[in-house]
Amino acid sequence: MYFFRHIFLCLFSVPAILSAQALNDNFEGNGSISNWAGDACGINTRFVNPFKNAQNTSDSVLSYADNGGLYANVRFDASRNFSLLENHVFTLKIYIPSSGLTGSQSNQISLKLQDGTLAEPWTTQSEIIKSVVLNQWQTITFDFKNDNYLNLNGGSLPPIQRTDFNRVLLQINGENNTDKVRAYIDDFNYAYVKVVDNKNYSLVWSDEFNGNGALD
Repeated sequence: MYFFRHIFLCLFSVPAILSAQALNDNFEGNGSISNWAGDACGINTRFVNPFKNAQNTSDSVLSYADNGGLYANVRFDASRNFSLLENHVFTLKIYIPSSGLTGSQSNQISLKLQDGTLAEPWTTQSEIIKSVVLNQWQTITFDFKNDNYLNLNGGSLPPIQRTDFNRVLLQINGENNTDKVRAYIDDFNYAYVKVVDNKNYSLVWSDEFNGNGALD
């Protein structure tokens, strides 16, 4: 017969903290986005900031040049999918000079989230459109939980319930037109958020089994 004395059993609670990994680009050469591309749109990710001022002191910015393409845009693919339930906010700065426009389009910027693995990634996209004031730097926020959004496919779930988005597409002054647009973008930012263990444990229950009776 074996006897066990002074066995010590304990349970610990493990507090969790939120950790963020930045997905950003200030177009100074040290951002975490390296695959910007343009569709029917000229793009320069190290363009000398032509409107450097107190609102934006960056030396370089992204130059956006829609020279009349029907569906001109710039975009990039992330290395992993966005979890919009954890973080649903994208931000950027934009400057649209009035001298860089033709036509009578609304002055706006669209941020579209897509699944870049699809042959036609726009078919399940979700989009937020924000108005832009001309001739000044401004920070635009796209909140896929609280802002009005448009799902191209009416049967799609709300954005924060989806985990298939990995592409960001930016489009200025609409699509399906041949108007020209010159604009500048800076300080794009999105932060992945994940729960991690901070290794700080706290005792919540223990028993040394050195008494008579049931566990207490």
